[in-house]
Amino acid sequence: MKITEEDARALLERYAPSHEALTHVMEHCLRVRDKALSLVEGKNHLKVDIELLKTGSILHDIGRFRYPPGSKNSILHGIEGEKILLKEGLPLHARIARTHIGVGITKEDILKQGLPLPLDDYVPCTLEEILIAYADNLDSPGISCEKDVEERFAQEVGEDYRIRVRKFHHLVHQILGDNA
Repeated sequence: MKITEEDARALLERYAPSHEALTHVMEHCLRVRDKALSLVEGKNHLKVDIELLKTGSILHDIGRFRYPPGSKNSILHGIEGEKILLKEGLPLHARIARTHIGVGITKEDILKQGLPLPLDDYVPCTLEEILIAYADNLDSPGISCEKDVEERFAQEVGEDYRIRVRKFHHLVHQILGDNA
């Protein structure tokens, strides 16, 4: 099902428990949208669904209304967003919500870290999923560049994850055709 940016904003509004929560999530999601769009600007070789990139960015954190940052089991916001978006008939958007956390979460990560997630893989695969996960990581407090993202995850999860983040960044640059 195709939706517009206005539809996506209205959906966020419908699920927001308060104006304050809506404002916080909406502002972040719009920054992620803008970053994701800037990544593909002038990259005509990419077969990206721009409307999905826009609306997927706007909806990727819809699960934050139930599991806000810093709350117990905050990591569940991705699968909560997936549930909401599947219920709304938006399976592509649901996949974006499910896979946008970090650079993806594997079954092995869940077991190793004791994460409160159903045992499954939550790894971005499509171009839109990858770009939104990348843009989302760059819109966090204290983050201004890829090195900051690597450092954050190395501190939070361990040095092995730093390597995965670095590989993810390399993949993004390959996709975009950058020389970085």
